[in-house]
Amino acid sequence: MEIKLWGNGMINKTSEMEILNYAMAKSLRIKKSCGFFLMNRQFVFIILGIFMIASVSALGVGPARTTLDFSPGMENTVDFQILNSAGKDMDIMIAAQGELAEYISVSSGALHVAATEKTKQVSYEFSLPEDLGPGLHTADIIILEAPNSAEGTTSVKATVAVITQLHIYVPYPGKHAKAEMKIVSSKDGGVTFIFPVISVGEFDLTSVKVNVDIYDTAGTKIDSFMTSPIEIPSGEKKEIVRGWGISAPSGDYVVRASLIYDEGTQSFNGTFSIGDAGLVLQDIGVNDFKLGEIVKLNMLVENRWNENVEGAYVDADILNDRGDIVSKFESAARDIPAKSKENFEVYWDTAGVKVGTYGADIAIKHGEESSKNSLQFKVDENELTIIGLGYVISDDGDGGGNGLVIILIIVIVLLVLINLLWFLLLRKRLRK
Repeated sequence: MEIKLWGNGMINKTSEMEILNYAMAKSLRIKKSCGFFLMNRQFVFIILGIFMIASVSALGVGPARTTLDFSPGMENTVDFQILNSAGKDMDIMIAAQGELAEYISVSSGALHVAATEKTKQVSYEFSLPEDLGPGLHTADIIILEAPNSAEGTTSVKATVAVITQLHIYVPYPGKHAKAEMKIVSSKDGGVTFIFPVISVGEFDLTSVKVNVDIYDTAGTKIDSFMTSPIEIPSGEKKEIVRGWGISAPSGDYVVRASLIYDEGTQSFNGTFSIGDAGLVLQDIGVNDFKLGEIVKLNMLVENRWNENVEGAYVDADILNDRGDIVSKFESAARDIPAKSKENFEVYWDTAGVKVGTYGADIAIKHGEESSKNSLQFKVDENELTIIGLGYVISDDGDGGGNGLVIILIIVIVLLVLINLLWFLLLRKRLRK
C-alpha cells in the first residue's frame, strides 16, 4: 500500500511500515545518561499502545468521511477541521494512504496548532483521472501528531493519529444490484430472511425478488419459496424480508438463495438452526436402591436434533446443602442417532452418603456442547426421590415394595366392594 506524506520534506513516498517505524523512532526518546536498559520491539509496542490510549482524546478530526459520486476528470477541494480537545500546542503532519492517495494533495502538509486553537481549518485537493472502475474507491487522510520531548529529561511520547476518509463512488453501467443475506432465528422456531439490496447501477431496478431453497444436513429439500418483486430506484437501498415458520425438527439447516433482478442474479449460501441443541434427559431409572451400596442409574437421553450426535456422555455432580460436591460420576461415551433415544448407565457409590436431600447437576455433554439439568435427590434408606422429573424411585426388596403391593390390594378390594354394592342396589330397584 502506498502512502504519500507531506511535511518538512522528510518523506516523499514510502511504505506503511516505514511510516510506523518513523513514528516509533520519533516518539521514543530515552536518554543514555539515565542508564536505561534497551527495550525489545514487543515491549516498545506495548508501551506505545498504553500512551496512545491515554492521550487519544487530545486530537480529533471532522468530518470523519466525505462521500462523492464520480465524474471523469473530477477536481474538488475538501475542507476538514482538526480538533484540539486537550487545548495544547501540537505539531501536525498530514499523510494520505489508499487507492486514491496519488490523486490527493494537501494545502499544508506540516502545521502547528496552538493551545488556544480549539479547531483548525485545513483542506486537501484531489484531481481524479478520466476513468475509474465501477464501485467504491477510497483514501484515508491521516492527521499525525508529532512527538515533542523536552531536552534534558527522560521521556516516552506517543504519536497520536486520526483519520478522515474520502469515498468516491462510481456507478455500475446499466442495471446492477449489490446485496447480502441475513438470517435471524427466534427461540420459538421462526426464521426471518433479510436481503438488503442497493441499486448501484445507472438505471432503476424494476423487478427484484429472491428465491430461497432450504435443505436439511442430509441434502433433502425441506421447503422453497419466492418473494414478491419490488422496484429499487438507482442509488437507493431497500430490504426484502420474508419470515419462515413451518414446523420442522430441531437441528441445522442449509439455505441457498438467489437474488433475481432485471439483468442479473446473485447467489447466497448460509446456515441456521432451529430449537435447542437438543440432548434432553428424559428419564432416570434404578433397581434395588439401598443406601451405602453402589447404585446403577439408567439415564434415558433423547436426541431431538436432526443429525447424529457423537461421543455424548452423562456427567453428574451430587451437592450438599452448602453447594460442595460430595459425589461425582459419569457414564461412558455413546453415539446417539438423530431423533432417537439412548440409555446411559452410570454407577453411584453411596457409601458415606447420609439420609437427606442433595442437589444433583446432571450434564449431558458432547464436544464443546453441554446441557445441564438441576435436580434434587431425596435419599432415604431404601428409597430415592428425584425432584425435578416428577416421580419416585425405590428398591424392589421387602420394605417399600411390599408396602406398595398392600396398598394396591386394598384399592382393588375397595373397588370390588363398591361395584358389588352398586349391583345389589340396582337389582333391588328393578324388582320393585
